[in-house]
Amino acid sequence: MFFYDKIQREKQKRGYIKVKCILFCILLCLFPITITYTYDTYAEEEIKETQLYAKAAVLMDAQSGRVLYAKNGEEVLPMASTTKIMTCILALEYGNMEDVVTVSAYAASQPKVHLGMVTGREYYLKDLLYSLMLESHNDSAVAIAEQVGGSVEVFADMMNQK
Repeated sequence: MFFYDKIQREKQKRGYIKVKCILFCILLCLFPITITYTYDTYAEEEIKETQLYAKAAVLMDAQSGRVLYAKNGEEVLPMASTTKIMTCILALEYGNMEDVVTVSAYAASQPKVHLGMVTGREYYLKDLLYSLMLESHNDSAVAIAEQVGGSVEVFADMMNQK
């Protein structure tokens, strides 16, 4: 009997939901909601470059290649995170996540943002990718490049080809 009661309650709930949906649709027909959007022809002039915090930006139509918006579009800047993402992509394509990477003296000597690697210490490639992508560690990037490409120079050529 309990199971039958449970089924009956579920049917009642569904019935209430159907009734509510029908009432909502009727109300929408009786009192339509009008949404209007007015385009401000001067909107482009109102956009100030100070609202965009990036040093440079480009908005481009991917199909035509036409630049729709540019802020310092001609200024040459370092690639920054693009290099990090490309390093990750190539490591995923050409590396084995279970590979053991031995840290070189060059990788261990990377300045600023670094994991604090010591020459000769070993890491799994997958762990270095976490370090690279989550913390942007420069020493991890160099160790990955040396492991996957054999050297930073060869790895840079692989990135340029990609």
